[in-house]
Amino acid sequence: MGQPVRKTGGERRSEITVAALRIIGEQGVTAFTTATLAAEIGVTTGALFRHFESLNEILLETVRHAVSVIDETFPDRSTPPRERVTALAKNRVSTLRSEPGIVWLLQSDQAYLTIPEEGVKLLRGAAARTRKFIIEAIREGVADRSIRDDIKPETLLVFIIGTIHSVIGGKSPGKPQKEPSAHEVLGALSKLLAPVGKQPS
Repeated sequence: MGQPVRKTGGERRSEITVAALRIIGEQGVTAFTTATLAAEIGVTTGALFRHFESLNEILLETVRHAVSVIDETFPDRSTPPRERVTALAKNRVSTLRSEPGIVWLLQSDQAYLTIPEEGVKLLRGAAARTRKFIIEAIREGVADRSIRDDIKPETLLVFIIGTIHSVIGGKSPGKPQKEPSAHEVLGALSKLLAPVGKQPS
C-alpha cells in the first residue's frame, strides 16, 4: 500500500479556507476557533500555523476565497441587459445557496466587526462591483427599451439586491411555511424589470 500523497502548501491553505467558511456557515462565527478548525480538517492547531501566521490571516484568506467565488457569478457583459440582471441573480442564488459561510459574510453586520479591515474592504469592493454591474445593465436596458423606465435604476437596484439576498438567505427558524421557490421569485424579478405592457411569458 502506497504512502498518502502529501498536500502542497497551496492545497492545504485552500482546504483551511474552505473549512473556515463551512464552520462559519454551519455553526456560526463563535464556533470559529483554531481548535474547531483544526478538528474540522483533521490536523493539529500547530499545523494550521505552518500555513498561516494567525487566525486573522485565515479569516482574510477566507474572504479572498469568498470574493473570488462571488466574482465568478457575474455573467458576460455582452448578454442582453435584462437577461444579464436575471442571469446574475440566478448565478448568485445557485452558487451561494450551498455556501452559507459566504452568505454570512455578505449579510451579517457581525462579519464587518469580526474580519480584518482588509477583508472588509474586499467585501465592500465586491458589493460595489455588483451594484455597478446591475445599474449599468438597467441603464442599457432602459436605453434599448428592454427594461422599464418608469422606476429609477437606483430603486430597481434595491429590489434586485433584496430579491437575491432573500432567496439565498435560507429559511427562518420556527414553524415551517410554504415559500415560493427560487424559480418563482426570479421569474417575478424578470417580470418586474420588463417594460409595462411587455411582460415576459
